[in-house]
Amino acid sequence: MACVNHPDREAAARCVVCGDELCAECRHVGPDGKSYCADHLPQPEAQRPEHVEMPPRGEPIQETEAVAAGDSPGLAAACYFCWVLAPIGFLLPVIPLATDRMKRSGYMRYHAYNGLFWGLAVVAAFLVLHVLGVLAGIVGVPALMIAPVGLVQWLVGVAALLASIAFAVRAYNRRSVNIPVVSDIAQQQLP
Repeated sequence: MACVNHPDREAAARCVVCGDELCAECRHVGPDGKSYCADHLPQPEAQRPEHVEMPPRGEPIQETEAVAAGDSPGLAAACYFCWVLAPIGFLLPVIPLATDRMKRSGYMRYHAYNGLFWGLAVVAAFLVLHVLGVLAGIVGVPALMIAPVGLVQWLVGVAALLASIAFAVRAYNRRSVNIPVVSDIAQQQLP
């Protein structure tokens, strides 16, 4: 295999965090004796930044660090709207998970997974309400009694849209988005 930074050189090691192939020059040995790329080399406690890249908890990340990490606040925000144009919209959160530079960013991975699972939850809620309406019609429930299901479906859509806007604004401003159950599942997907 070739080095990720120097394709003309043979790889001597692999980063234990991202798995990139590294030549002897690009390989860094951490305090634990393992091989790391320059981006993932553990820093001594005194040199660690005071803020955490992602999931963000508090202060925003400095813009220079965001650019270096491959972050795109606009794309992170757009991930929360994937359900609007389902199924094609679900490509939005896949982009950061498939793009090499972005998938190295904890910020992008977190919001991609969070947006993906949020979109799946919204689509599942719509499907359940739709199936209930169809089943009620098949069983012979009068249309007047089925109408509240349509109203609930409309209210769920409005609530999901407003929540998505709030989540997108928080993601764009580099803040954490904590959605009950959904964010827990997204957090489990991160290394």
